Amino acid sequence: MRQTNSKLVLQEIFNNEFTTRAEISRTLGLNKSTVSSIYEDLKSEQLVEEVGEGKASSGGGRKPTKIRINANFGFTLGFDISFHKLHYIANYLNGDVIYQGEKSIDNKSIQEIIQIIKEITDHFGATVKSIHGLLGICLSIHGIVDDQQKIVYSPFIDFEGVDIKELLMAEYHVPIILENESNLTAVYVRDFIMRYQQKNLITISIHKGIGSGIIVDNQLFRGFSGRAGEVGRTLTKNSDGKWLPIEQICSEDAIINRLKSDLKMNNLDRVGVVTMYNEGNSQVADAVNEFIQEISTLIYNSSMYFDTDAIYIGSPLMESAPQIFDKISARVKQLKDNSIQLVQLQDSDKATLLGACSVATHHALELVGYPLSFGKLV
Repeated sequence: MRQTNSKLVLQEIFNNEFTTRAEISRTLGLNKSTVSSIYEDLKSEQLVEEVGEGKASSGGGRKPTKIRINANFGFTLGFDISFHKLHYIANYLNGDVIYQGEKSIDNKSIQEIIQIIKEITDHFGATVKSIHGLLGICLSIHGIVDDQQKIVYSPFIDFEGVDIKELLMAEYHVPIILENESNLTAVYVRDFIMRYQQKNLITISIHKGIGSGIIVDNQLFRGFSGRAGEVGRTLTKNSDGKWLPIEQICSEDAIINRLKSDLKMNNLDRVGVVTMYNEGNSQVADAVNEFIQEISTLIYNSSMYFDTDAIYIGSPLMESAPQIFDKISARVKQLKDNSIQLVQLQDSDKATLLGACSVATHHALELVGYPLSFGKLV
């Protein structure tokens, strides 16, 4: 009981910018002496800090001491191992961003990628001033991670059987968590944007592949073996009538590669596609229109499967050309009169990293399964 109460008190402190022992006692229905005892333990561990006096009650008396989570207790790291780049972020315990960056990992082996991760980790370990230093690391995987924290499917990066989690745990002796990239985007929306105000939601991430993260009753739904949300592998017919996974036709990379071939432009990238689309290039327009049609159907079907409150779309292509998102929204409404709420995420790479921050923080505080809401982003 003491351990459970301690977790609830810590959660309550974390989820409020400021609070007091009296407020915690009222909210949780715990005896004031119990809260004070737990608070003293947290204070001695330097997990919490005092930040001045609150208002006295209407009956007068001493002013209560305002308390909050001690952001300087330590920091977490998040890494997103994508096809071309390693994106990374360092956050203080309360989620405030210390630094966000990226490094190229084109044509690098998993051993080389791990070495880069270690160099970044060591750099922050040496430069971030905090009480306890590194508290945890979360790695975003563009593939399937099972319930044993094993990578069972990775279409873009060859992990060569290397147990990256065990390697990093042996090196840094902190929690190391692997999670699917789209799942982390869903965690970000739940913890940083909605802060548990929407119990059911779906995120769809469209990058090199297509994936979704599913939140049901405020919990991440991973399925029997971590395969839930693999919407990119949904079958659809191409122009020749052949059944293919939808991400082979309508991911961002699929569109770019198709246009590279059609236009004979080997150096074509997202910026070039958007430029030609805005200029009215007919071949680009055809490719984008097919993308709009297929993704709209995928979004609609996803909403029907899970009866979700909202669907959040993370797509660098749509960020560069917001009119594509607008056309998808209109197309979804045309499929059937419905109340699906579509929201376009901005800076979707950062969304994944902040989801990783939340996961690492939950593990560092031993509050896995406890709702933690993060404040404004820095």
